[in-house]
Amino acid sequence: MNLLITGINSYIGNAFFEYACKKETEWKIAKISLRGALWKKENFSCYDVILHVAGKAHADVGNVSQEVKEEYYRVNRDLTLEIAQKAKREGVKQFIYLSSMIIYGDSAPVGKTKMIHADTVPSPDNFYGDSKWQADQGIAAMNSEMFKTAVVRIPMVYGKGSKGNYPMLSKIADKLNIFPDIDNQRSMIYIENLCEFFREIIAYQDSGIFHPQNPEYTKTSKMVATIAKVHGKKMHLTKCLNPLVQIAARIPGKIGKLCNKAFGNSCYDKDISRYRNNEYQKFSFEDSIKRTEAPSKLKALMTASVASMIDLFSMDNIRILQQQGYEVEVAANFEFGSITSQKRVKSFQEKLVKEGIKVYHVPIPRSIGDIKNIITSYKQLKKICRRERYAVVHTQSPIGGVVARLAAKGLRKTGTKVVYTAHGFHFYQGAPKKNRMIFYTIEKFFAKYTDVLITINQEDYNVAQKFATKRVCYVPGIGIEIEKFQKNSNNRSELRKKLGIKETDFVVLSVGQLSKRKNQQIIIRAMEELKEHEEIRYVIVGLGECEESDKELIQQLKLDKKVILAGYRSDINELLHMADCFAFPSLQEGLPVALMEAMAAGLPVVCSNIRGNKDLVTDRLHGRVIESGDVKGYADAILEMKENPSQAALYCRNAGEKIKEFGNKKVRSIMEEIYRELGRT
Repeated sequence: MNLLITGINSYIGNAFFEYACKKETEWKIAKISLRGALWKKENFSCYDVILHVAGKAHADVGNVSQEVKEEYYRVNRDLTLEIAQKAKREGVKQFIYLSSMIIYGDSAPVGKTKMIHADTVPSPDNFYGDSKWQADQGIAAMNSEMFKTAVVRIPMVYGKGSKGNYPMLSKIADKLNIFPDIDNQRSMIYIENLCEFFREIIAYQDSGIFHPQNPEYTKTSKMVATIAKVHGKKMHLTKCLNPLVQIAARIPGKIGKLCNKAFGNSCYDKDISRYRNNEYQKFSFEDSIKRTEAPSKLKALMTASVASMIDLFSMDNIRILQQQGYEVEVAANFEFGSITSQKRVKSFQEKLVKEGIKVYHVPIPRSIGDIKNIITSYKQLKKICRRERYAVVHTQSPIGGVVARLAAKGLRKTGTKVVYTAHGFHFYQGAPKKNRMIFYTIEKFFAKYTDVLITINQEDYNVAQKFATKRVCYVPGIGIEIEKFQKNSNNRSELRKKLGIKETDFVVLSVGQLSKRKNQQIIIRAMEELKEHEEIRYVIVGLGECEESDKELIQQLKLDKKVILAGYRSDINELLHMADCFAFPSLQEGLPVALMEAMAAGLPVVCSNIRGNKDLVTDRLHGRVIESGDVKGYADAILEMKENPSQAALYCRNAGEKIKEFGNKKVRSIMEEIYRELGRT
């Protein structure tokens, strides 16, 4: 089948071209422009079918010049008939003409009915309708056994990218929360239903006059409410506004015309729209709105409380989503609260923008008491989610997770999937009772607004199984590049020299935010226990709110020569290979990246006996596990690592095998499947 579409800028023509190319791979389809006279040299004899969609579109038909009116007749009538005559002469078998419902006149005003039946005689109200009607009659008269003509009198067409009334209604649905509940009926047709209709009359080589439409009549208020619903927004329809609409509809001029156009009535009787069991009506009204309002490309939102969390923990997931065809956007607090320096946050933001990833600054706080910023963040995220219509929203961090899930709650009904990664519940074993009262209640409640809840340690996974979420997954952390941390840059001596450390010193290293949670002060106190061992030095890498109190403690215990606050560093891999032991005394963790990196680097570890750490280290198998507040226990464990190097080496070998379970390749494979599964459901 060779098919020619006349008119290269037609919305309907281009939509059918894409539709038919997918549905009928054996068809050869071409398009030509009818501007100028070059089309007259085109050889139509090689085409079986011509779909004529070119024409001068409906515009304001009020006070226009005679010249404008003549242009309508020249394009809509004369050009159409000239094309058809050439097609007939050159042996084209079928000619399809895109006529219009406008040939039956304008819609009936508000409160009046208009039903078009098989015996209804067209009666155009203006020159636009008349130009279409005259072409309609001329094409129908050309029908013969050898030259079949199909005149398709379409009602209003809508769909993705359509022009005219539909985009206006879509904007109204986005802007307003209340809308008049006028009982009106209109015949409309969704673009894919129309494309299927064209495909069928071409496949069956049918001729005649056709009146295709959707299976249901459309009520304007229902359309607006349905569009709003698809965007996760509730539209309140009220008859209280109806008297205003009825008054406005009676006002002469543009206001009255606009009201009657929006709320008037104009329908085809369903009998005249029947065609071969109506198989062309593939999509219901509600399905058509969903498809029209769906983003052109699948979009995903990656969000967290602060930008540093996305920088440190989410870039792999962003890459996976991009590889699976998603356009990814990022929302987080880019101005305060991050655990990395503001310079790095700014650099990270610039990197995302350079890669074409849209960035939203949302002032999500890290404190549950900052109600003002929580409310502001919720409103901003809700607006963003409703506008962008994400297929996937992946959120993390307690406050950020709550805000994002609440913002996307309504959109889940329209297909948005919400993923929440818990990097460590705040109601861990041994946590204060108030944590369980507050955070357990919050996490349990918001689990029902979650499609996939990802936990990164076994304790959280066991707890999450009791929540009313759709799916709970265990993922072994964010995944680390094991090979990267196994590489030794061999600049140990240089680093030690810069830090004021001797080659013979035994260096204990901690990496992490300077905070009560990271508990570095317990190791500082352990250094006091090890005062006699002048060669044991402690290097703390990181920034945070406890920096000043750490300095005071160091001075108080007279440990200036034993403890070094190294600040924020980007050369963690080199520092790991410079050190002799890694201390990780946290009070609370999800699945600590710093500890995993130390294990991958082959550094013997001493860590606290808490959730997350216990997933990685078994005491006296992969390293030493000490109770969080046991100063002497940490001191003894550090001393053991120094004085029993063969035992420390055994810990390192075992830890090296264990850490393979937490590599980025394995984690990436699990996340790829989670995202793929979301795309299937």
